Amino acid sequence: MSLPYAVLGILTYSPMTGYNLGKIFNKSVNYSWTASLSQIYRELGILEKKGYVLSDIQQQDDKPNKKIYHITNDGKRAFDEWLTDFPEFFSAPKRDEFTLRLFFGSKVGAVELIKQFKRFIEERQNFKQMMVEGKKTLTEMIKNAKKNETELSIQQDEIFWHFIVKRALMTNQMLIQWAKECITELEAMLSQEKQRSE
Repeated sequence: MSLPYAVLGILTYSPMTGYNLGKIFNKSVNYSWTASLSQIYRELGILEKKGYVLSDIQQQDDKPNKKIYHITNDGKRAFDEWLTDFPEFFSAPKRDEFTLRLFFGSKVGAVELIKQFKRFIEERQNFKQMMVEGKKTLTEMIKNAKKNETELSIQQDEIFWHFIVKRALMTNQMLIQWAKECITELEAMLSQEKQRSE
């Protein structure tokens, strides 16, 4: 399971609260590995029991106290081992409900499928905007977390974030194009059916 290592990886940048870790997670690795804030908090508890992270309480006068998580040396070692232990197969198992429903499309009908494809395109277009904005937000969050690091160090991190955003945007554009072509074919099918019935 990759979630604990994603959490450890984010903590290599800087100690932070579970809430801030969740915010960075949501703007970064969430595009390749999803997790809710409650899952992240649960994982932090497990990692702390293993000795991979430590936490301390930061007292605040006017607000509730903050619990700050730090990665330990054991946590860094575990993360480094996981990072270089690449999987045998890179393709993840697929669980795509829209594609599964599409398989049985003949039982739904072209009109309904065109409507759903249009929703799919709208969702993908929103995702594109979210990715672009997310990369900017992530860069700012990490810059704030890595105040003691050099600009060069941050730029070295950014090239790898760029690779992920680039892949996501290229895949996203391909999916939009696929959906548009499917709509064109479904509309042609409806047109032929209409001509046959006249």
